[in-house]
Amino acid sequence: MTQAEAGAFKILKGLGIAIVIVVSLVLIAVYWQPVLSTIVDVWNYLIDRIPTDGGQRTAVLVYMIAAVVMGVLFSQAGHFTAYGIAMGLVPLLWVLFWEGFPPLGLHPVWTSNMGVAHLRPSQVALWAVVAAVLTTLVFVPLEMREKWQRRRRSRRG
Repeated sequence: MTQAEAGAFKILKGLGIAIVIVVSLVLIAVYWQPVLSTIVDVWNYLIDRIPTDGGQRTAVLVYMIAAVVMGVLFSQAGHFTAYGIAMGLVPLLWVLFWEGFPPLGLHPVWTSNMGVAHLRPSQVALWAVVAAVLTTLVFVPLEMREKWQRRRRSRRG
């Protein structure tokens, strides 16, 4: 690619980003109330699904904290392969904790040994999705910040 082509590509890339920003602002302005209503509905849905049992509630809280920590730790690896690993580990370990792996004879006796009542599979799946979203919300901004800092350092010399 020649220098002129690279310059043209950068201009078109900037124009594309500007268009995406304007379209996003218009969509936010037009659909502000439905989006806000949906966010509130999702929040209320999650609040209603928090387990009432103290042990289950503690397990969910520890899991959410672990999802955030995994997002931070894997963001330090500096690439999206680490994000893929985190996105696999976070929900799979959660499901393994609650459901075990019955085909291999691995049943979750550790939950009863800890005095934690079994969580319904639908709740296990719900909190696995929430943890994946949390991991993403932590990982992606940290990764973007790291990328921005690398670019800034490379420009300085």
